[in-house]
Amino acid sequence: MTSPTSYQQNITEFPVRNIEKIHLPKDLEALKTILLQAGESNRPVYPISTGHNWGLGSRMPVNDADIIDLKHLNRIIEVNRELRYARVEPGVTQQQLYDYLEVHAPELMLNVTGSDSGSSILGNIVDRGSGKSGHRAEDLRELTVMLADGQLIRTGFGELQGSQGSFYKYGLGPDLTHLFTQSNYAIVTEAVVNLRVKQPFNLYLAVLDKSGLKGFLNKMAELVAQELVGYSLEIDSQNDPKIYELFESGKDFNDKWFAWFVVTGHEEVLPAKHSVVTKALGSLVAELKAYPSSDDHSSSTPPVRVRIDRYHGQPNDHSLLATARKFGVELSGKEVNLDLYPQIPGFRCVLPVIPFTGASSDIIQYLESFSKSRGLDPAISIIALNDYSLEVFVRVYFDRSDQSAISQAGTWARDLLSELKQQGIYPYRLDIENMAPYLQELKNPYTLLQCQLKNLFDPNNIIAPGRYS
Repeated sequence: MTSPTSYQQNITEFPVRNIEKIHLPKDLEALKTILLQAGESNRPVYPISTGHNWGLGSRMPVNDADIIDLKHLNRIIEVNRELRYARVEPGVTQQQLYDYLEVHAPELMLNVTGSDSGSSILGNIVDRGSGKSGHRAEDLRELTVMLADGQLIRTGFGELQGSQGSFYKYGLGPDLTHLFTQSNYAIVTEAVVNLRVKQPFNLYLAVLDKSGLKGFLNKMAELVAQELVGYSLEIDSQNDPKIYELFESGKDFNDKWFAWFVVTGHEEVLPAKHSVVTKALGSLVAELKAYPSSDDHSSSTPPVRVRIDRYHGQPNDHSLLATARKFGVELSGKEVNLDLYPQIPGFRCVLPVIPFTGASSDIIQYLESFSKSRGLDPAISIIALNDYSLEVFVRVYFDRSDQSAISQAGTWARDLLSELKQQGIYPYRLDIENMAPYLQELKNPYTLLQCQLKNLFDPNNIIAPGRYS
């Protein structure tokens, strides 16, 4: 039996939950047996895929529960080149699918995340996370889920015999797929996810003054709406560990934002798009540099190289390695798991979702001022989910050996969520500590219906109690 101790370690230093057993099913029949036994013993279970949910809970459950680790359910069941999708199990990692596609469908790619190469594809998608080319929940076509009684349900056309592949995600009647994202109604055992055709692109790095964020957001929203720029925008604050290597050039980048985005298209079209984009942004940025995907970027700075790779569909560990390196820890050749290295600072994060408009720059300014009023210097990333929504990944770092610093970061997260809610600003994801208290305060007909659905699908509340409920 695998020890629960490693599952309790987490970079955020959340209080340890009681985990008695770790279940490692190798097939669906074993998973069904675990669920039925959990129901008989009334012992809750908490499913994870690879557990790389850093900053939000890692591998720990919301409440005391046994862990169902689905890493051995790691089959790539199907890749359909013509209809551009992959059918995968929960344990399939970004790197695993990338390697498979490079051999069997090299023209296709996954919308990868900025997390590590060993993170699960499904874990991020069913928690409605973001990728480097937009909201990953939009990449979901079908789900197969197992209910608490062991019954398997397929959404979309998956339940219809003789279906000609996954090409229409809604099926017949009410669409049930997203009932099982960011919920605890069932355990996801399989998903059909979109694949994208690789295209030539230019990666852009724009450096802008902090005072210019409003105008820049307004113009980028316009360019995205016109489909000149894809859902690729990421704007990082200067203290973001992911980009600290940019400062090794010795340039003065004080009070700046660093914006990354991609323009795709046929090689004959890209020059025209480049001209439009550079003209539109010229007066709004201090610097704007393009990196064509066709060029050799082996000598480029790491933040540029890794983004080129990701927009080719290749995951990497740079975000984690750079974070560790900035704080003096070298993880090269080791397991890239931030939970396991207490010398790397911990972090707490809040993830508000805001409108993709220039006016949202006031919200960003508030996030900074609120954090600094608590004696904390937040790292902020602003990420486009689509042409009307932005995710804000705001986090603070702390010494994991200092209990007062851990407590300060926890209070910051709780109070910031509360203050934002008073302004009508809500998170699009929550950590395991804030899920239950935050959602309990939102009692309304919608959340009451969610409770009724939970009782319908899982009447004994066996699967992940407290998760988004």
